[in-house]
Amino acid sequence: MEIIRVSHFFRKKSGDASSILGILAPMQREFSESQPELMDLPDQDEAALRNDLEHLARLNRTFGGRKAVETMFHKLADRTRKLLLIDLASGYSDHGRNLIRLSKERQHDVTIVAVDFQFQTLQIARKATSPDQKMFFVQADARKLPFRNKAADLAFCSLALHHFAEKDALAVLREMARIGRFGTACVDLVRSRLAAFCIWMLTTFLIRDPMVRHDARLSVRRAFTSGEMKSLARQAGWPNLKQVKFFWFQQGVLARVEA
Repeated sequence: MEIIRVSHFFRKKSGDASSILGILAPMQREFSESQPELMDLPDQDEAALRNDLEHLARLNRTFGGRKAVETMFHKLADRTRKLLLIDLASGYSDHGRNLIRLSKERQHDVTIVAVDFQFQTLQIARKATSPDQKMFFVQADARKLPFRNKAADLAFCSLALHHFAEKDALAVLREMARIGRFGTACVDLVRSRLAAFCIWMLTTFLIRDPMVRHDARLSVRRAFTSGEMKSLARQAGWPNLKQVKFFWFQQGVLARVEA
């Protein structure tokens, strides 16, 4: 069993009796390619991986991840009723399926191309997708996509950027700018000691699945701060950049390409 001391989340200042407030202090990003999230490893037990992906989908519904992606979509998809959206590092594709459902309710025609590097994950996502939904699955590296320039109307990356090292995250954002004709959007976690502490509490007392516990705790420590996320998007050349903050330690950046 993993044991984490609560003091891990706090920074103590010598001689400061109120050092408990160090939970609000900045937190360095903890990213190591030698310590990946379990869901990123190849040849996982299929049942365990599916269970992990389903848990994450429920967490997205409960803690606002799904709503954050919807918000970014509506900010960019208000100009046309027919769209092709490429969803990078799509995972279980629950965000894509939800966007298709919402679009149907609004009588919009949206096609999703779900891109993920893990073939096993794509297989599970495809099985979870109804045949009548306009969703296609492509195994590809989000850092170097097999699509031509401006291949899609919109390019999204939803709660996945923290899976990448900084240089690779920058490459993903650049690829999004290259393929997105009308706009791009990225939603992800926000790194902080408070977020890490809340995730630890959640996965200690409510969520006991070993893979979910490991990946959730690691994810928040690998996430970018709001300033880092905005800086990366600027470096990637996103035009008319806007940043949106959401509840439950989530954030988003979007760029609308003006005609």
